[in-house]
Amino acid sequence: MTREEFVINQEPMWQALSGEQTMILTLTVERLQRCHLSPYQILTKTMTALEGLQQNS
Repeated sequence: MTREEFVINQEPMWQALSGEQTMILTLTVERLQRCHLSPYQILTKTMTALEGLQQNS
């Protein structure tokens, strides 16, 4: 799969995430830029938060 095909295949997922979870994704990016935690820790916490929101829906 080329990078372009990957991007096209992922576009609906990113549109859904950005539309529904904009605040969480924005905070995650800010944390990745400034925080002393590792990116893995930040992304793991974000994934947990997003999964919790899906279960509560």
